[in-house]
Order: sequence, then C-alpha cells, then structure tokens
Amino acid sequence: MIKSSSTGGVGYNWTLYDTSRNTYNVADLQLNANLSDAEAVSNQMDILSNGFKIFGSGTRHNGSGTTYIYAAFAENPFKNANAR
Repeated sequence: MIKSSSTGGVGYNWTLYDTSRNTYNVADLQLNANLSDAEAVSNQMDILSNGFKIFGSGTRHNGSGTTYIYAAFAENPFKNANAR
C-alpha cells in the first residue's frame, strides 16, 4: 500500500497491490483502499521476495521530490529472499 503524502487531489489515493490479484510480475491490478472503485490496471511495480520495485516516475508512486507513506507485508518473511 502506498500514498503520496506531499501532494493531494484526485489520483492520490491509498493504492494497494497484493499477490492474490497479482500472481506474477508486473503487478498491474490495484485497489484504491479509500474508495469504493473496482480494480484498476496500471503497470506500476514488481512484488519481490524481499520488497517491491516501482517503475516509472509518476507523482502517484515515484515522483521526484515527493514524499510517500507505504506499508509492505511479507507472506513468508525471511524465507527464500534474494537480492536483485
């Protein structure tokens, strides 16, 4: 789950990616946790065994000079981790 904390307005929601909807990379199905919208598609990140990797440079997920709040939870922490 990730959100920009230094910008606001339309499109700056609590965006959630998970391994139930995204069973392989690129993780392209997302939910906006603060809205009642359906799933959306956006090729934004890879979910890895030791974290995640964000693609692109949009202000929603990876803007230059933008501060973000995020939370990431592992299915099997410390098991089969590999650095990339």
